[in-house]
Amino acid sequence: MNFRSMSCGGIKASFCTAVLALLMVSTGFAGEHDCGPLKNFNDFGPFDYQAPENRVSTGADPMGRIKRVENVHFQDEMKLINLKQFSIDRLSGEFTYTLRIFPNHPEALHALSKLERVAGGKLPQTALTVFTPKISADCFFDRAIRFRPEDKAVHLVYGMHLHQRRNFKEALVAYEKAEALGEESTYLSYNLGLLHTDLKNWEKAAAYARKAYGKGATFPGLRERIEKAGYTVPLVGHSEAELSVDSPSAN
Repeated sequence: MNFRSMSCGGIKASFCTAVLALLMVSTGFAGEHDCGPLKNFNDFGPFDYQAPENRVSTGADPMGRIKRVENVHFQDEMKLINLKQFSIDRLSGEFTYTLRIFPNHPEALHALSKLERVAGGKLPQTALTVFTPKISADCFFDRAIRFRPEDKAVHLVYGMHLHQRRNFKEALVAYEKAEALGEESTYLSYNLGLLHTDLKNWEKAAAYARKAYGKGATFPGLRERIEKAGYTVPLVGHSEAELSVDSPSAN
């Protein structure tokens, strides 16, 4: 399929551009054609996970709409991918149900990505519907970005998904999109630091490491990678002069 030749028709230009850009990355999926529309059975949802009203108690949902779904379909033991308690088929069905109702649920997206890796890279297709003709983590990220293209949390988790698959260039695009949208979490700084070590961009890796550790990150892996390459990541609390990047010796 030639995505560059696709017409936006009456779709708002900025939204269409975002969708076409997503389709053109080499992740093996092609929007609604492969991954289905956002419509659900009986028009229940989709709902915005980030919208405060979906956490508010109502007469129909005393716990709030999100808790109503999570209490059944995204329980704590499910999130942990507990295969002693739940089969891969069961977890795939529960996670994809959650994501059909809340396409931009970042924790459910992350869990589905992890489940796909545990399943050897291919999820069971038993939960297929006319609205979800393919079950894959890629498709549910595609759906999430179509649903809320400006959700910074979705782009962060998408970057983590691509990073795990060693799609480094695509992961960088996703992380930087999250950053441009205002994501400032320790997770982003730490993972961007790791990604730049994978890309051998040592000065950028060190800069993001300083941000991550300055925000309270305690995992030593990023610092160890950078220091093994001959750079120094100062401890939190050092002076501004000490926070400059020390390049490896030319000797």
